[in-house]
Formats: sequence, C-alpha cells, structure tokens
Amino acid sequence: MLLLFFLVSIISFAGSIQPGTVNLAVVQTTLSQNKRAGLWLALGGSLPEIAYSGLAAGGLMFVPMNSILMTILTYAPIPVFLGMGLTAFRQKPLVLNKSVAGTRLLPFWKGVTLGSTNPQLLPFWSAVWLYLSRATIGNYRLVPCDQSVSQWVFALGTAAGAFSLLTIVVWLTDWQRQRIVQYINGLWINRLTGGLFIGMALWQTIQVAMAS
Repeated sequence: MLLLFFLVSIISFAGSIQPGTVNLAVVQTTLSQNKRAGLWLALGGSLPEIAYSGLAAGGLMFVPMNSILMTILTYAPIPVFLGMGLTAFRQKPLVLNKSVAGTRLLPFWKGVTLGSTNPQLLPFWSAVWLYLSRATIGNYRLVPCDQSVSQWVFALGTAAGAFSLLTIVVWLTDWQRQRIVQYINGLWINRLTGGLFIGMALWQTIQVAMAS
C-alpha cells in the first residue's frame, strides 16, 4: 500500500507541474496576501483530487461520456473562470512588504472551487487507476483486488502529490517575493491574470461548442 501511495503521489506531483488555474491562483494569492493564504488555497485546490480519483477508483470511469455528470463537469469551469478573471481585473495593485489581512476560509474555498472545476481530473485518474490496477511487480499486484482500502490509498496519494507541488510553488513565490513584486507591482499583472482566466473560459467554451 505504501508503494501505491508513493507512486500515485509522484504521478500527481508530475501532473500538477504544468501551469493551471490552481497554480496561477496560488502564486497570485501568495503575492497579494501572504504565504499562509497561499497554503490554504493550495490545500483547498488539492482536496478535489480525492473526490475525482475516488470516483475513478470506484468505477465512474465506466459512466458514459454523455451522462449528466459529465455534462456538468464540462460546463462548470466556464462561469468559474470568468468570475476569477473579472475579480483579478478589479484587484488593486500589489504593495511591497504589505500583508493583506483576511480570513483563512476564503482562499481555501477559492482553491476548492478552482480544483473542482477541472474537467481533466476524472478521465486522467480513471486512466491512471485502470493502468495501476493491472500493473504487477513480479508476482505482486500493485493494487490488490481483495482490498478496497487501496482505493482510499489511491485517492489520498493524488491529493498528497498535488499539495506537495503547490506547497513548493507557495514557498518559491514567497522566497522570491521581493524580486517578483519589484518587477510585477502594478495593474498589468492583475490584467494579465484576469486575461488568462478569461482566456481559459473562452477556450473551454470553444471546446464545448466543438464537442456538441
């Protein structure tokens, strides 16, 4: 079970390296607020991995792609990305050495919302679970057929890997805060962030239109 957890964590860590909405939000929150807020957002953004990977391990991979759930997962990112983009446009410029006070719950739920609207998580973890469930190391099956606890190990491993990567992102962002804020202090970074979020919403809209 430890080997399964370790392997899944590595896969999740590597899969989270590519730039995404949660990564971008973690960087922005760490810079505009503080490291603690960035960690709370990282935690919230990692937890949906448990839900999606748990569903995949439980057999949701066999749900037809034209089901109601898949339709919701396809459309849900659009309003979320638009909202994040408009919020970024309205955000004030960063202030050097200024820590913004705020509740811990807001960054956490922001992370949960962004992490929950990633339509790639379910098919990705379904494919990974399908592969690992058939993998063997010698005569040892990586995922024992008679142990349902392996599904929980799988799900927790996905969250652990994602959170580890996002924690490193928070640490690097906070470590280079002085240099980063020196170069990006101004409205343009918020406009860039907002434009990226809105661009993601438009891209998701195009994908939905092409699939329909």
